[in-house]
Amino acid sequence: MDKNLRPETAWGLPLSSKVYYMNSLTVKDLDINTPYPILSRMEFIEKIHKRQEEIKDSLEIHDSGLSVWTKTPTGKTLSKGCQTCKTGTWQCLYVGKKCNIDCIYCAQGTMREKMAEPERPDLINDSYHIEEVKNMFNDPGAIWAGSNIRGIGYSGGEPFIYLDKVLNLAEFVSRYHDHIYQWIYTNGLLVTEDKLKSLYDVGVREIRFHIGATNFNKKVLNNLEMAKGIMDYVNVESPSTPELKEFLIDKKGIHRLEAVGVYQINLGELSTVAVNEMTKFLLGHKRALEYFQKNQVYVCDSIIGTSVAGRNLSQFYISPTISREITYDIMGYVVENNIDILINDCSQDAKHIQRLQKNTNEQNADVILKNLSHDKRSIQKLLKDISERKLNMIRKHKKPNTQDYYMKILIQDITNKDDKGYHLNLGELLSSIGDQLDIKF
Repeated sequence: MDKNLRPETAWGLPLSSKVYYMNSLTVKDLDINTPYPILSRMEFIEKIHKRQEEIKDSLEIHDSGLSVWTKTPTGKTLSKGCQTCKTGTWQCLYVGKKCNIDCIYCAQGTMREKMAEPERPDLINDSYHIEEVKNMFNDPGAIWAGSNIRGIGYSGGEPFIYLDKVLNLAEFVSRYHDHIYQWIYTNGLLVTEDKLKSLYDVGVREIRFHIGATNFNKKVLNNLEMAKGIMDYVNVESPSTPELKEFLIDKKGIHRLEAVGVYQINLGELSTVAVNEMTKFLLGHKRALEYFQKNQVYVCDSIIGTSVAGRNLSQFYISPTISREITYDIMGYVVENNIDILINDCSQDAKHIQRLQKNTNEQNADVILKNLSHDKRSIQKLLKDISERKLNMIRKHKKPNTQDYYMKILIQDITNKDDKGYHLNLGELLSSIGDQLDIKF
């Protein structure tokens, strides 16, 4: 059996104690222990700016440098799904947590943790019944009515485990909101010709394979090739890992993907979930941190502000610096070899823009819905104020500012150093961020 396909057996604990350990962990039990200094976002990002500068003539650079992808010999444009992400007009429909693979870097937790969680068969995003989602899309008074959405991605877990849910929703979207572009994610093991045809028949036009999840399993690569004859777009979306770089460059896998007709590769930056949202699946986050901290890590801050509902959307993540460095190694190889696959830097910066744009769209929709009786000029002023705040936040995220200085000093102050390396407790990090930057979680 492929080691990448085995169920979770980490930590060397008896089965009975694993359950207790899993339930007793808190964020205060999670530490970063690394041989290297722990960086702030702005300390690390300078390295990436230099990498971008080296190949800038071969890059599309947008959103003040936070959205970046390669130009291609045939002039490809960014995937329609990714375009909706960049504009904040997409919805990710999380159809279920179960997965048939247990990736060591999965930000959603271990297979054991996910399987232990109770699951409702008709829920979407763990919160909404399928009929509630449909009603929201059909409600012109809802912030996320179908008219405000341009793209829907079906995610998990492994969405092909929940194919009935996906088909149900996709058919509804195609029937009542056919302007919405739909795509699906998969690790590829459960893909079949019949399933792909069923998806295509209900309006799903793009499939994205996480080829790294199965260690580039031949069956998955064959399924990817088979999908090219059915779907409009077959893309790859995998985290940037040393193993992915080895497959794409050292083993020339990217040339096979080009020959098959892969349109785009999204290189995701490895990351934990937000530190302030680690209350679930802490064993998985502990495992991911132990994988990340073999290399240098940095704390990525994403200051978004508050949602329409008043929820604080600012988040903080831990990422290994090697991941985004690998993204630019792969980009450089593609540029140098004139490969006709668009490479998208799906980084923490890119996700920051997506979340900021989405929050801006929610605020805009809320203003319009609440001010329908007001004159057009006053509504336009309110929308302009929201847009100006967004642009100011983009500028602050792009260039060093007082907040970045505080983050750098804060990380240094709470990091302990000894002869074994550098140590930082995530509970202390979260508490210090809240105190120093006056952010409530």
